[in-house]
Amino acid sequence: MKGYLLIFFTVLLWGTAPILDKIALKNSQILVGIFVRSVAVFSSIVLIFTFSQGFKLLKSSSYRDILLFALSGIGAGLLGMFSYYGALKYLPSSKVVPLCSTYPLVSAILAFLFLNESLTLLRILGIILIIIGIWLVK
Repeated sequence: MKGYLLIFFTVLLWGTAPILDKIALKNSQILVGIFVRSVAVFSSIVLIFTFSQGFKLLKSSSYRDILLFALSGIGAGLLGMFSYYGALKYLPSSKVVPLCSTYPLVSAILAFLFLNESLTLLRILGIILIIIGIWLVK
């Protein structure tokens, strides 16, 4: 039950964020939005990390894992946000959000190629449905 409540909370927050971003981007620049959002996240996570003994946990992480997290942050958190905010500024959010939400298609393909995850019948069906969804939103 706890997991489903967390999913509901995540969906609610992630569903609200593009609306707030779209409203703010109407009169602001993309770089300003990414900067303000990133500073807010950074400040919050520093507080949480500090008070939850996060620095002890960081010491137990390998340099490889830290590098992979950093690359993920730069890729999705910085470059992905630039392209997402750019799309959101110039296109309707009702198109941008669903199309950007097709990233599980990329994840499924990359997981198959690099993590040796299997392509089950249900995953293939999911990929087909994502492609149909892209076609419907266009």
